[in-house]
Amino acid sequence: MTKSSCQEIWLALDDTDEREFGCTTFDFNNLLESIESNCEITDVRLVRLWPFAARRTRGNAALAAKITCTESSWPRISDSITIWFNNRFSMLEPDDSKHSAQPVLVAFHERPAEKLYWDTVRSEVTLENRVLELEEYRFDSWFSPRGMNGIIGASAAAAWRGGNDFTWEYIAWRTDTNSIRNVPEKLVKNMSKRYPLTFMNRDPNAGKSLIAPRTPCPVLYGVRGESSKSVESAHKYLQENGAELAKSGRLHRTNQASDDHIESIESAILSTNPKILEGGHVILFTDRKLASFSEGGPINKLAQSMKEGDSIEWIGLESPDGTIHLEKLKLVNGIRNLRRPVCSCGARFKSKGKSQDLKCPNCKSVSADRWESDSLSSDWVESPPQYRRHLSKPISREKV
Repeated sequence: MTKSSCQEIWLALDDTDEREFGCTTFDFNNLLESIESNCEITDVRLVRLWPFAARRTRGNAALAAKITCTESSWPRISDSITIWFNNRFSMLEPDDSKHSAQPVLVAFHERPAEKLYWDTVRSEVTLENRVLELEEYRFDSWFSPRGMNGIIGASAAAAWRGGNDFTWEYIAWRTDTNSIRNVPEKLVKNMSKRYPLTFMNRDPNAGKSLIAPRTPCPVLYGVRGESSKSVESAHKYLQENGAELAKSGRLHRTNQASDDHIESIESAILSTNPKILEGGHVILFTDRKLASFSEGGPINKLAQSMKEGDSIEWIGLESPDGTIHLEKLKLVNGIRNLRRPVCSCGARFKSKGKSQDLKCPNCKSVSADRWESDSLSSDWVESPPQYRRHLSKPISREKV
């Protein structure tokens, strides 16, 4: 394939799974397997999007890859894609249910601008606006009578660069989607020790493995990490040491654990004491309303201990109702145990009255009016691994 005769096409897929079943990663892998003999496939990516999107699927992820082929072979590849799409989604009929999948497959002949990704990972994007934005690009698309909602995530996945940050995930798929997965927790624990560049494999406090989903979907497990080698090696280790044998698997570059959905670290002063709700949820009041849920563990514990006037820093995501859902929290400075100073004789000074000096009740010494206190602070804290968003960057990855 000479440079002059080849072309690069960004193939992207989204919205193939319902809330209860299906898997876009599995579908995209099957598509790539059906065409890989006719083209070169590189930079396969899994891109998570805005967590509050109204039509989000379970994992809210879209898939994309760069395919390189000759100009003469593209019509044949396009025909193969059409056959695959029709075979997979021909049963879908128009449906008004807001949770019904609207799968869309797109082949961009030029890469979309990165702005499309940032808009989709940090805010709600309407179908109407995205279709208008895509008018300047040349692309082929495949969709069902249900609609084109999947073009939002598909275009975002193709537009993602990952120059800010990226991680890796090796996904393995299984044959029997009705069986109980055999991925022993002890094996996952050993894998984590053996391959320290992998992360989010388990919740050590709960003693739970986090790599295998609990839904009846085709994913056997997904191993996440800092390098492609680490996740591929970890997958091989699992397969050779007792985990259920995978039907197939593929490496993905991802925006997971990147905090791309967050624009900045925020600072604030608590305007009142925290409000502790039934069930242990906590509301912090600053110029914004910050929510820490009981599942937040260390975040929830720190939030409950705070007081009016505390200086804090926080990282979180604004929900549609305007409340910030906290993902990380830090106490910068908290004043506790406010008290008068101790005289040299050992007794504690007392106030003589408003705006007057202090006076020792024992030796009658006088001191300027002042207070002493303890100053508290904390490091950053975050939710336990099993309750974090896919996009949330673990503190262990980088000092925030």
